[in-house]
Amino acid sequence: MNSRQRILAVLEGKIPDRAVFAPNIWQWFEYQKLHGLLPAELEGCQSQLEVMKHLGVDIFSRNLLTDIRTAWIGGHTHMVYSKVEVEETVEQNGMRKITYHTPHGELSEVFRFDEEGCTLLQDEHLFKDFDTEYEAWRDLFADRDYEFDYESFRRLEEEVGEDGLVMAGETTTPLKQLHFAARADNAVYLLFDHEKEMVELMEIYAEKALKLIKEMASKGARAVCSMDNLDSLFYTPEYFERYCSGFFSKAAEACHEAGAWFFSHACGRQRDIMSQVVACGLDGLEGIAFPPLGDIELWEAKAAGDKFIVEGGLSAVQLEGDVTREDAERYVRDLFEKMKPFDRFVFSMSCNTSIFTKWDTLRYFRDAWLKYGKIS
Repeated sequence: MNSRQRILAVLEGKIPDRAVFAPNIWQWFEYQKLHGLLPAELEGCQSQLEVMKHLGVDIFSRNLLTDIRTAWIGGHTHMVYSKVEVEETVEQNGMRKITYHTPHGELSEVFRFDEEGCTLLQDEHLFKDFDTEYEAWRDLFADRDYEFDYESFRRLEEEVGEDGLVMAGETTTPLKQLHFAARADNAVYLLFDHEKEMVELMEIYAEKALKLIKEMASKGARAVCSMDNLDSLFYTPEYFERYCSGFFSKAAEACHEAGAWFFSHACGRQRDIMSQVVACGLDGLEGIAFPPLGDIELWEAKAAGDKFIVEGGLSAVQLEGDVTREDAERYVRDLFEKMKPFDRFVFSMSCNTSIFTKWDTLRYFRDAWLKYGKIS
């Protein structure tokens, strides 16, 4: 099998010729490049995709086109407005302020790219005061549409070729949109104090996001990922049922009707909500944070549904520090014994690759995958 065939076999619940290894090195690559730390053999690589091809791994990443300086997700979608005017200014200190001039007033949010950690930070959130701003919040949600850039997706698919499959991670649950707009803790307070109005905003977003998901799937995206942390700390069983399950069910149905698979990113704790995740029709979770960072083992998550797909296996615990070839081989051998025969399993990162991971460590895990990942 080539990588694309191998990934499709896993998605279809079949046994591949060997385990799929699809590392997510987005932030790691950008950090090494920014700080001049790329090893000599990678000096000619201009993108994470080129590094993954150099490693010879399977490509199944959610953010191959995401601009690390301006976004956490996406790359194939543009936000467009008809009534709201958007103004963006960049301060000398690198602060990027986005101001939205709505029919009911002005809203703003401030972002900052932290070069030391190579990550985007949000210093000022969009939602500040319900009493004076709600009509403007509604204006913004109602006027914001999502335009799928099919050409960028098609070009990336061609570049990936038989080396893998592009995962489209362009949307979130409506609940995550409140987290983005207000910060997670303030979103909880808003739901407690103004549930009717927050549900109205979430329903507006859900309609637009579902339209985008249908378009992506109908235009060739075989795997679509909702970019949620999906941590039961904020997605409690009650919150999941009230604010996420309906959206997930409709999104999964839309993908399945188009012959696509629907995932959610999951770098949190899922044990308390796993049965609800499966019941919604999600095909799998991407980036599962297993113990000690999360609370459910990969083989337990896989057993949660007859067709459920799990993606993960490497976290900062395994990747940081002085990792030897023997360490990598021992870990991979033991994990793979539990995950055989490698159906419904993608060996990958929990969330992302730590920026402190050494290049040799990635090579050791690649070599261990090649050694122990074959079906004997």
